Amino acid sequence: MAAQKATVVIQTTSESLRNELAAAIGSNSSIEVLQPAAAPRADAVLLPIGPDALADIALAGRMLQEGRARQIILVGPAPSPEMLLAAMHAGIGEYLPEPLQPAGLTTALERLRSRSGKPLAAAEAQSGRTILVLGSKGGVGTTTIAVNLADGMHRLCAAPTALIDLAQPQGDAPIFLDLDHAYTWADVAANMSRLDATYLESVMARHHSGLAVLAAPGYSAEPTMNPAVLRQILALMRGMYAFVVIDAGTGQDDAALEALELADEVLLVLDLSLPCLARAKRFLEAVRSSQPELAAKIRLVANRKASDSDIGIGEAEGILRTSVSWSVLNDYKTALTAINQGKTLAETDPRSDIARGVAAIARDLAKSTPAEPDSFGSLWSRLRNMPLGFNLARRNG
Repeated sequence: MAAQKATVVIQTTSESLRNELAAAIGSNSSIEVLQPAAAPRADAVLLPIGPDALADIALAGRMLQEGRARQIILVGPAPSPEMLLAAMHAGIGEYLPEPLQPAGLTTALERLRSRSGKPLAAAEAQSGRTILVLGSKGGVGTTTIAVNLADGMHRLCAAPTALIDLAQPQGDAPIFLDLDHAYTWADVAANMSRLDATYLESVMARHHSGLAVLAAPGYSAEPTMNPAVLRQILALMRGMYAFVVIDAGTGQDDAALEALELADEVLLVLDLSLPCLARAKRFLEAVRSSQPELAAKIRLVANRKASDSDIGIGEAEGILRTSVSWSVLNDYKTALTAINQGKTLAETDPRSDIARGVAAIARDLAKSTPAEPDSFGSLWSRLRNMPLGFNLARRNG
């Protein structure tokens, strides 16, 4: 049986504009354009923004309130923060840039589906990329790499990026970013019946750079992350963010093993000390023997590399039987200054060796990921990337 198409109405009095947008959509066989009279039964209404943007947004809000449209997707030039806020207050969740790309519309429809629970069988979400950062042992700088890699991917690609703090028994990512947070993944685990894109957005803390952070619960008797819960969270996040970076600490629980399987890239962080290399070797051998298919996506990061180290990169590669993909020079002073100030390395000293080392990792990972800016055009994503000076999670908490 053929999959049901997602249906869209183009709401405009301009015949030429309607034909232009319909032609853009026409290359996507999973979307059907309906006539305006069919708006109440369409999955979404596509509303182009004219010269009076606020008037068009107000019209969209009335259409939603009066039941003349189930969902509305705005299409227009690069919006201002004020426009996006007005659209959000009107109940609109999507704003796609011109020229309209069919792939971006497909993803927007899928995001609307995840919020409303209404199935759009033909709308397949574009998947974001998941990067797991795992420490071979404690104290090797795993959180420093994870936090600054997430910040680097967000800055470099100008795409919505999320950081999940899975480090146990207590995650430190918010401390590294001087970030207040009202919720943690424990709140999500306790409210799985509410889990959709809107709810997940509401519990994410926002760094002033736009990076979204799902914090870990504090040190207490909090339960560890359930692997099934993590799988559901990641499945949703991959449709919401271009990149999802996970700080798994030393990976001592089942959730870290689940993340290992789900991640597209696994960065194993180590230092060039014999105890650390011994632990990294045992981990790699365990993966090769039990799940050899996962070994190919594990890449090594030699952190805190010193020029006078007794063990060099070549010797470490011989011990581990794996090449070291990146080495980050030791710069303890800059790293400690950044942590104490609650700033990223790029904010503290972008010219430092450690900042450049992490930036190189971000660049290499970005090169292997096709950019899909139009696949992440939701209002939430765009607002996260603008310095509006307030925390959207708290507005929705």
